[in-house]
Amino acid sequence: MTVEKINTPCPAFQDFVPQAGLNPWLKLIIGIMLILTFIFGIGSLAQLIPGARHMAYVIDEGNIDATAVYYTDLEEPAEGSERIRDSLDYLPGFKP
Repeated sequence: MTVEKINTPCPAFQDFVPQAGLNPWLKLIIGIMLILTFIFGIGSLAQLIPGARHMAYVIDEGNIDATAVYYTDLEEPAEGSERIRDSLDYLPGFKP
């Protein structure tokens, strides 16, 4: 083997062309601006949905954590879980 064969460039890298287009930082800034536009621009249009104001009022007045996965501080989920538990413990027609 000769030194010339080892040091020859690979044909895949001979015609390397840098990516044409926008700078990656500019793409990042444009992406962030689009996300903020959707959140604050289009997301604010959700207030125009019928019933959204009433729902927001009920959430505010009831001091409800709307992002909670399970509501432990409200009466309705407690009643619902009791009914489920009772219906599983006392199946209709089941005589032990």
